[in-house]
Amino acid sequence: MRTVTYERSGRTNTGAQAVRVEGLRHLRVLEQGEEIIERELTPAEVSRLLPLMEEAASQPAPAVVEPEAGGPDGLAVSLAFEDEEAPRVRLAARRLPAKGAGSPYDELLAELDSLLTSELHVKAPRHAHAVLPHMLRVEE
Repeated sequence: MRTVTYERSGRTNTGAQAVRVEGLRHLRVLEQGEEIIERELTPAEVSRLLPLMEEAASQPAPAVVEPEAGGPDGLAVSLAFEDEEAPRVRLAARRLPAKGAGSPYDELLAELDSLLTSELHVKAPRHAHAVLPHMLRVEE
């Protein structure tokens, strides 16, 4: 099984968060490109992810994916396989999990988003949600 990366970020990468599943064995969580969590996947996580990742991997890879920003108040969500030139999915989303990529991608996006959020919550409960750029501007 290949490495899959799910990333969610604001328009200017403020609050960029990603989860990388390596070979369906290893999990890495990144914030702003820096690794903050590294661990092995549990058997329950593997059983949920395996059929979704296999089905997604069997889909034809897109030749080119037009970048779609999340807008000033939204998020950009992407799903990429390590050995491919372009992400399989790149969507704008106002709410998580992102939808609109079709099956099996919507289900895989929801599962990876849930995994990323739960890992971030364990590390720092107040940072478990995605921070959107406009939210930072209000606090400033």
